[in-house]
Amino acid sequence: MMDAIIFDLDGTLLDTSAGIFHSVRYAEKELGLTPIPEADLKKFVGPPPKEMYRKIYGLNEQTALAAAKKHREYGASRAVYEAKVYDGMEEVLCRLRREGFKLGVATLKKQSIAEAVLKNFSLYAYFDQIVGMDEDESYTKCMTIQKAMKNMSAQKAVVVGDSLYDFTGAQEAGTAFIGVLYGFGFKEGKSYPFKSISMPVELLALLIPEKETSGEIYG
Repeated sequence: MMDAIIFDLDGTLLDTSAGIFHSVRYAEKELGLTPIPEADLKKFVGPPPKEMYRKIYGLNEQTALAAAKKHREYGASRAVYEAKVYDGMEEVLCRLRREGFKLGVATLKKQSIAEAVLKNFSLYAYFDQIVGMDEDESYTKCMTIQKAMKNMSAQKAVVVGDSLYDFTGAQEAGTAFIGVLYGFGFKEGKSYPFKSISMPVELLALLIPEKETSGEIYG
């Protein structure tokens, strides 16, 4: 019996792209990095910032960490207000709570920033556990999922996310996975080895019957 649902944050609960893009531009300016093309900014939605600064800009570990800290600096002061809750998401969370599911968030955003975003957009109270990136930027997606499960005493969970990082993290953590096609990673019209949804309300058709019948949701 599925007892917990763990959500990614960026591109799954909220469209946080504006704040992320502005965080990248801020880090570029602060460190004197050559600006990347607009089209490449979306690569920062989901993955760990330090990893992306190292990969896209060719930075060493120390400079990439400095860039990630500047990225988080903007995130904590301004990006927490630059987001939009996906249509229907709050209603879905409310229904899932009524159905008795434990709800968690596993994100690669910094812990304090994740909490601030969820509070600013009135989603914080729906979650039993919120797990974000540690101060050393060392957590993987799998680690955040496992920590959320442990802290909620969850026996069996499904992860809901919009990127390959989320899917891989769910696989490594041994959980089921549902992909969202309205975010930034997965696309409509493509074939994936998991169930997917095009809008938040579709989660209810997958999760509530699963709770009642113990049906398979891997696809």
